[in-house]
Amino acid sequence: MSLSDFTDKRRQPTRPPEFRGENFDRDFDSNTLFYDAVQVDKSRVALFAPPFFNLTRDIATTTFISGSGTCKARARHLDRHAQLWLDIAEHAGPIQALGDLGSFTFPVSPNYSQIFRDRRVIFTMSKDNPIEWILDWVRFNRDIHGADAVLIYDNGSSAYDAATLSAALRSVPGIDCSVVMEWPFKYGPQGANSWDHWDSDFCQLGAWEHARWRFLQHARSAMNSDIDELVLSKTGKSVFEAAEQSRTGLVRYRGRWIIGIDDGVRDDMRKAPHRHADFSILMPPDYKISQFGLRRDANECLPKWTVVPSRCPVHAQWHVHSIFSWWASYFCTRQFSFRHFREIGSNWKYQRTHRVPLDPQVHREDRALLDAFQRVDWEN
Repeated sequence: MSLSDFTDKRRQPTRPPEFRGENFDRDFDSNTLFYDAVQVDKSRVALFAPPFFNLTRDIATTTFISGSGTCKARARHLDRHAQLWLDIAEHAGPIQALGDLGSFTFPVSPNYSQIFRDRRVIFTMSKDNPIEWILDWVRFNRDIHGADAVLIYDNGSSAYDAATLSAALRSVPGIDCSVVMEWPFKYGPQGANSWDHWDSDFCQLGAWEHARWRFLQHARSAMNSDIDELVLSKTGKSVFEAAEQSRTGLVRYRGRWIIGIDDGVRDDMRKAPHRHADFSILMPPDYKISQFGLRRDANECLPKWTVVPSRCPVHAQWHVHSIFSWWASYFCTRQFSFRHFREIGSNWKYQRTHRVPLDPQVHREDRALLDAFQRVDWEN
């Protein structure tokens, strides 16, 4: 639902102007009121939205009317995300909203959690990643971890359409269920650095909560992973199995970068597109003192996670690198780690593909990764 459909009001950013950067206004989502309205269960509808900011009072005074009558919305204000929960029964039809913000009507999307029931699901957001990369990511997680379902939020790809990607996913043996959810919203401006001004990138956080409630409520377990990330196990156990057998229903793990090495071949002579299995060199650690006075590896990747959705507290928020407001997400296991492939990407965020000459004193092959590669059927 877009504000421009019924009002001149727009979402105003909270970031001070001096920290916005030259493309901030272009990238900021001022127009999306909410992404989707979903029948979460038989008696409730949830609206998933960017944070309301200056629109908060207008939303609070809005009345929602369905076939079952009038109801006020219960708001949840989360990190860079907002939700409105309404007590509305299934099949109530379109919902009308009346208030200071204006008058508008919207449909309710059905709940598709049933199609992922008891599945081990990998889910991600992608934009214009080559389909072969996506299929390799699926094949790896199928053969190494036993994934049998895929959920992809496509953030406005122009290289192919959702139907083409869906058909490719359906061609992968062993994947019994796949969904491509079109998610054509602005991703949003990033923070100024690793810590400051992370306040305007709403898109992915909205998608993750949407995935949780519309698709994954009944999944056996679900892995949050990017296309350029592959999870390794130190014990041979599947990460899905580990989450399902854990005391909390969650496993969280850190990552290491896998890089390309300059082998003297010109870029225009390399085969394209390169694939995950073309890379196996670990980026060396770079130990520094953090702002909290702790020694940490600056080349280590922020954690990712796999969860049993039904065991995740209702109040918790599915976040990119953790699950907020849940004590179990404060810890990382050493039994799993993921490999983050620097050259499997479009450089949308920053330049990642500068190669350096091989230095045997610094660089080493990742034997665990190479062993995992041998267990993957990359062509089927």
